[in-house]
Amino acid sequence: MKLPRLRLARAFGLGLATIWLAGACAPAPAAPPAAAPAAPTTPATSSAPATPNAGTSAQATGAAPAASKPALATAPLLTLKVGVLPVTSWAPLFIGQERGYFQEVGLDLDVSSFPNYATQVPLLAQGQLHVAGCSNAVICYNAFGRDLDIRIVDDLQSAGKTEKSRGSGGLVVRQDLWDDGTIRGPQDLVGRNLYTQAGPGSGQHAQGIHWLKRAGVDPTSMDWPMLTFPDLFAAMQNKGAEVGFQSEPFTTLGISRGVHRLLASQEEMDPNTQVTYVMYWTGIDQLGPQAGERFLVAFQRGGRDFTNAMEYGVDEDAIIDVLTRETTLKDPAIYRQIKYPWRDPNGVVNREALQADADLFADAGLMPKTDISGAFEDKYRRFSVDYLGEYQPPR
Repeated sequence: MKLPRLRLARAFGLGLATIWLAGACAPAPAAPPAAAPAAPTTPATSSAPATPNAGTSAQATGAAPAASKPALATAPLLTLKVGVLPVTSWAPLFIGQERGYFQEVGLDLDVSSFPNYATQVPLLAQGQLHVAGCSNAVICYNAFGRDLDIRIVDDLQSAGKTEKSRGSGGLVVRQDLWDDGTIRGPQDLVGRNLYTQAGPGSGQHAQGIHWLKRAGVDPTSMDWPMLTFPDLFAAMQNKGAEVGFQSEPFTTLGISRGVHRLLASQEEMDPNTQVTYVMYWTGIDQLGPQAGERFLVAFQRGGRDFTNAMEYGVDEDAIIDVLTRETTLKDPAIYRQIKYPWRDPNGVVNREALQADADLFADAGLMPKTDISGAFEDKYRRFSVDYLGEYQPPR
């Protein structure tokens, strides 16, 4: 099945995002924040994720049979508006579309591709999107602090748990500076520019702060300017940048070509990092019976197919074919070399890690102190696991 072409976000949406962000990023008033929404009905689900174990008995489908499978509506046909980035972490959706998983549960997805998550948040909060993503960044925390109509429902990318998934992103140093001993550790970064994809308050900034503090280095003793991954890759080749945060495929390409050296992976900087996650508009239940449950059932199936392909080689060629069509990485050979973005196969989100990063940014003066416990809704994820069964690796 051929996927419908992803639409670019309308100029209206980007303009709205700009206006909304101006308010969202402004300093919060000194008055105490409003009371947080009611906490989820289940306790925090940051226990150890379901890490693949090749020795575990499992069905080829990658799921253990559910003891009592709950009923799932598949009619009437519902349309969900979904905002994505054309990157590999959205593989569960791309694969689910390709394999008809969303159609099987009676969903027609209207998918729009965006340049970043910041432009999605205001549209989601107003119900112009029904599903979107965000990250461990100040812009997302500010939205939760304002109790907007959005909730975190599922993992999108988190710290790698296997050899093939650890190191998909991290802090890299230019190879010549590593070779001559100029930069070998956190103490050598004082007074330098550490380039990040989104500047101060980004998820990479949080990872760096965790790592530097453990090493006894003041994170304010260096600057955190913005530079995109491709631009950083080019700048290091031209000796215009010394150190910065990189992501696949540039992490592996730079190492293989002698452009840079991995100074610390994202897992070394923060072993619990919750990089990105899926969010719902709180009005999703109004769209039709079990709209939210339907989406995550199909999404989990696509996500498990992705894990099985990248970790165990199951249908790897077919999965990579989907990814080369739907993401910015177009070379199938590179997908077989790089580290893939880990996603918990049961969709578990590390709540404590997200709260820790929010506290970190508050301590750094980048946002007000914010309790994000009311930002989670776990009922959709739990239903999907009850319906599909706990993930089990393929035989």
